[in-house]
Order: sequence, then structure tokens, then C-alpha cells
Amino acid sequence: MMSRMDALKVLYKYTEDIPVISSCGNTSREWASLGRRDNHLYMVDTMGLTPSVAIGVSLTLEKKGIKKCIGIEGDGGILMNPNSLASAGYLNPKKWMIIVFDNECFASTGGQCSLASKIDISKVAAGFNLEVLQADEVDEFENAVKKALETEGPIVIHAKISQENHPNPFINDDPAVLAYKFSEFLKR
Repeated sequence: MMSRMDALKVLYKYTEDIPVISSCGNTSREWASLGRRDNHLYMVDTMGLTPSVAIGVSLTLEKKGIKKCIGIEGDGGILMNPNSLASAGYLNPKKWMIIVFDNECFASTGGQCSLASKIDISKVAAGFNLEVLQADEVDEFENAVKKALETEGPIVIHAKISQENHPNPFINDDPAVLAYKFSEFLKR
């Protein structure tokens, strides 16, 4: 089974000019450790809201030349806000792509068991008429990313990962500064 960091390294190769919104905690810290870019919005204190923000950004990009807007969320966050999946199924944002890293725990707060240990996130997303790609290994994840970037319409990558965290420094940037840099990227 791959680690979140292994998957993020793959994703990083494909996102030089694609807006990426990452969830709070270790996800954003690991993502930022690969190299900061203005097209990356680190949602430092917003568990569960990344998919919703990505829907809004995706809808604003419908007529722009950007392929996708990618949201990165954990299993705990997506199950905290399943309405984001319902909204994506209803609104059908053509450029919305969400990656759900599922380690069946809240890794950023100590590894407590999440609801994903008993709930299949792929089935939940499919229940909202969303296309779902599954990946457990790095090569499967890379193939899913490539396919999702070329697929028109909302798409979910459900990636099973290990519970391992990589040590990374906290993101101490002011959230307003992070949002400003991201919005300036979107204006280009």
C-alpha cells in the first residue's frame, strides 16, 4: 500500500499549472514540502471543506483553458462533509476532481479510527452518480490521475493509503496570504 507522500509526489508532477486545493493537517504539510506553488491553496484549518471549495473554483473555471481543479481530502474530511459529493453530483462541475486519501484514521490528530473503517467511500461517491477511480498502489494512482485529468465531468479518485505520516514543518502562512496568491494565479 502506498503512503500519502508517495501519491503526492506523483500528483505534483502533473499540477504545475493546475489549481490544487489541499486539506488541513499532514496532507497540506506534506504537499507543501514538495515545493510551494501559487496554484496550490493550503486549507490549513478547514477539515471537510476542500471538496466544496474545489466545486466553487471548478465552476468559475468552466470557460477557461485549465483542465481541472483538484481537491485533496482525507477520508475523515469527506465523511464529515458528504454534502460536497451530493453537490458535485447535482451541479456536475466539469473540471472538478477530488482525491480522497483513505487511511481509515485521523492521521493528523493521533491516528484515531475514522468512519471509513466501516464505510466504503467509493460506494458513497458512486451513490451520488460520480465516476470513481480506485487506487491502492503508486502505479494505479498515477494511471488514475492521468485518466481523471482527461475526463470531462466530476471525478473522484479513492486512494487507499498507509497510516504513515512524514515529518514536515507547519504551514505558518497567514491564510489570507495563501488565498491571495491562489486567487492571483486564477486571474492569469
